[in-house]
Amino acid sequence: MELTLGIIGAVTGLLGIIISLLSYSHNRIEAVNAYFENDRAQSFIDARRIVHNLPNTYDPIQLQKDHGSEIAVLIISYQQAAILVRKRQLPFWIFKEQASGFAVTKLFDKLRPYIEMRRQDNPAFAKQYEWLYNRIKRIYK
Repeated sequence: MELTLGIIGAVTGLLGIIISLLSYSHNRIEAVNAYFENDRAQSFIDARRIVHNLPNTYDPIQLQKDHGSEIAVLIISYQQAAILVRKRQLPFWIFKEQASGFAVTKLFDKLRPYIEMRRQDNPAFAKQYEWLYNRIKRIYK
């Protein structure tokens, strides 16, 4: 009787581990889907277009006045992505093996004056985004 209960307990524990691993894998796939869905959102597309069309010597203050909400969408999205990568909920391969990584670095480079301006009031502004940028840059070197 004790042997039977021991075997049942071991099988139950093993099934619990398997279900946990499958759940983890499923959550990561859902995070990838959510990332790419966000990437196709019109507000995100508009924000990227604004940044790509900025002249090389733009005025960050004017950008904040004219397009602050659109730029916020972009930065917040990459902030969230970076946090999910750090927590291992979003796999890094979407930045390493896809064009997403190149886009992240180009947008950050273009937004650097804006980010530096915003950091005067909030030193933590876009820090997670910058972490993601640096990690991608290390891979591309």
